[in-house]
Amino acid sequence: MRYWIVCVSEENWNVVKESNIYGAPESQRFKGPKELIRPGDVLILYVKKTGSKRLGGKFVGAFKVTSTWYKEDKPLWPDEVREGKVKYPWRARLEPIKLGLADFEKLVPELTFIVKKERAAAYLVGTPANLRRPIPDEDAQIIINALR
Repeated sequence: MRYWIVCVSEENWNVVKESNIYGAPESQRFKGPKELIRPGDVLILYVKKTGSKRLGGKFVGAFKVTSTWYKEDKPLWPDEVREGKVKYPWRARLEPIKLGLADFEKLVPELTFIVKKERAAAYLVGTPANLRRPIPDEDAQIIINALR
């Protein structure tokens, strides 16, 4: 089992929470979620600040991946519905482990995967985040335990 951080918009978080499905874009030059994340792995979801009303900058939940990746051609996410096209065709089913809120900035000092603390936000870039690398088990437990 490996732990991954994935970033979502606030409105897409609501769909993940209601549907227990995560959607990923088609991989480009690098390995993407469908090549890296496997059933049994855990996704820790972080809500991006951009476009958020109240959850931006927070971890919001941890989910176990319970299916292999499958391709879908129907829009599910609000931005897909608005644009009338599928942007995240690769989907995986999830099972909630723990939901809640944990402030990213407050956890930065404790998280070992964030080496350059002054540039902490750089570790939230990409899909999955942390330069497409899993985070240490200890860091995952710190985040999951902080969810309230």
